[in-house]
Amino acid sequence: MMGSTRSEDCMCEVTLGTHPRVMMVCVPITIPSGISHVELAHRLVLHHNLPIYLHTELSEKLQVFIQDKTEGYYRQQDQRAIQSLRDGKVNIDDVASAWTNKYSQIQLSKRQEDEGCENEMLATMYHSLVHSPMVVNLLSLEHSFAGAMSSLVSQREYAMKEISERQTKEMSNTVSRVGVNLTDDDVNDLAAHHLEDSQLMEVQWDSTISVLRENQKREFMNFVMESFAGREVTTPVTPKDFIMMGSDSVVVETADPTQEESFTIHLGAQMKQMHNLRLLSAHVLQLCKYQSHEASDIPPQRIQTSMSLYSHNLNGLVLLVDDRINTYSGIKRDFGRVCSRSTELHFPDLEDQLESVRDTVPQVVQWRRDHPPPQYDCDEDAPPPPPVPQYLKAGDFYITRHSNLADVHVVFHMIVDDSLHSGDINSRHPVILGLRNVLKVACLGDITTLTIPLLLTNTMSEEMTMSWCQKRAELVYKCVKGFMMEMASWGGAEMKNMQFLVPKGISEDLFQHLAAMLPNIFRVSNPLVVKSS
Repeated sequence: MMGSTRSEDCMCEVTLGTHPRVMMVCVPITIPSGISHVELAHRLVLHHNLPIYLHTELSEKLQVFIQDKTEGYYRQQDQRAIQSLRDGKVNIDDVASAWTNKYSQIQLSKRQEDEGCENEMLATMYHSLVHSPMVVNLLSLEHSFAGAMSSLVSQREYAMKEISERQTKEMSNTVSRVGVNLTDDDVNDLAAHHLEDSQLMEVQWDSTISVLRENQKREFMNFVMESFAGREVTTPVTPKDFIMMGSDSVVVETADPTQEESFTIHLGAQMKQMHNLRLLSAHVLQLCKYQSHEASDIPPQRIQTSMSLYSHNLNGLVLLVDDRINTYSGIKRDFGRVCSRSTELHFPDLEDQLESVRDTVPQVVQWRRDHPPPQYDCDEDAPPPPPVPQYLKAGDFYITRHSNLADVHVVFHMIVDDSLHSGDINSRHPVILGLRNVLKVACLGDITTLTIPLLLTNTMSEEMTMSWCQKRAELVYKCVKGFMMEMASWGGAEMKNMQFLVPKGISEDLFQHLAAMLPNIFRVSNPLVVKSS
């Protein structure tokens, strides 16, 4: 039964000591008590200046008093609840519903706790296997899974494209005959029939892919557990060792050529730390794709990514997206397609992670309403602050985890808006401040390699002239340098590698200008050559 949970104050009278020296202490205690009887006794000894040798006796008597009063308190609560039920003051359905909800919450919490323990065990076993000679068999299995999934996804895309082209031809032929031997109702009926056929085919393919995905996850977990149980303790394997024990040649499709420049710098006021800076021109998703899932040999990227999956050297990527948390259009759709071509064997699927983010957004909005920014404007006629939006705003970001991407473990989905197309943004722009938060989270999350878009855009457009690009690059360079110098006070991992990404197709002249700016702003250290006379 559910009764009132209002606490009660009770007076505790405790007699301490023996004749001829007897002491009495009278203090109020809230029942149920949220404080340990040992701590309460210690406080009373200090507050009333009692002899220290009375602490044990006082503690024992307080324990007995609190236990007796607490049991009596709950008995009264139960009696009141039963009496309310007898008097008809309590709805039995409401009580049953409350207990059902409470039981469901407990079961959900227990299930999540069990899943967390299971995932932690899997991570431990996988990390051990991937650094042992079993890595060859383990990564071969992963690669075969990726090949099967990629093939099935390609078949789905081909089938959906084929039915779309066929329906387009049918619709065009039907529309051309309207007014001759067909009517508008015939066109509407055909459109409805096409929609039904497309949806049916999409559901069938999604079901087939889902079955394959679940089977691969189950087979992978069984393989890891059985291999871990039967393996021998051996010397850890490094990526170099794996290349030597693997096949003599690795045959994969070569990636599109990119423009790259690398630098080594030292940053810090007192204890300087070394960082590797890299400027490269490529499409942002090129860093996520395996060039081929069909090659017979394991891609080198899969080896490195798998070996560092459960380590303190993770790779992160900042992906610029809009404020809609889905994979329906633009760069988000393309990213979702890259993720779908290989089963996610270690973390929840991308859609499940995005669903969790969508469920969290209302809490973020409510927190912002409860914690508005301070107003320092004394002008009574000043306009009120803008209302808190119902969604994420520019500079916010959400994080997804991945084990099935080529060179990325963690993706920071940074919300951006059209204000970035202007050339007048400064260091206080929300997206610039968002980059600072990304770097801080990266440091605290053991991400030692981070790739950020230098121009804060995924593609080039007409307004991005050379002067516009140089001004934007200078702003990002200087801000990131300042953020990197703050890292020492944040704690966590050191940012060893910082990659600045510019869109693919940028002119070679502009790329060289941006590359020349980097060492001037970060002051790349060069060796001092001394000639002896």
